[in-house]
Amino acid sequence: MASSKVNTPDPRQAHPPEGQRLLVSWDFPKSVFSEGLDLHLTVRFWDNTEQYFTQALERKRDIATFYFPSEKHNGDKKILTYLLEVKNQSGETVQVWKHHFWTRLIQINNAAVSANDKQGSVIDKCGTIGLDWQPASR
Repeated sequence: MASSKVNTPDPRQAHPPEGQRLLVSWDFPKSVFSEGLDLHLTVRFWDNTEQYFTQALERKRDIATFYFPSEKHNGDKKILTYLLEVKNQSGETVQVWKHHFWTRLIQINNAAVSANDKQGSVIDKCGTIGLDWQPASR
């Protein structure tokens, strides 16, 4: 690295950060930004847990970084998908960005199921449904 050549090594070389980051950038027109905007972020991890973040947007053009460090004792928090909504002070959604895997999460008997899961997956997670089905008589 260049910093090593000039004898100013980066202290993070010995212990680099581990985990995942989600970088969000925006650039709103002045007319939209003047409405007072808030960023609402929902991040879903591979274990189907979710974290929610809300942040006021103080600049019409900026960037935000959300960092999810690796946790050796708790398992990694690997990002599966996310939904980002920007809302004005009235609560109206101004802009939506979502990962292409984003679906609504449905809770069934304390098991999280994505809205796009196949029916077989729901049955596997929640057990079978007892139906007495008889073929129609002719």
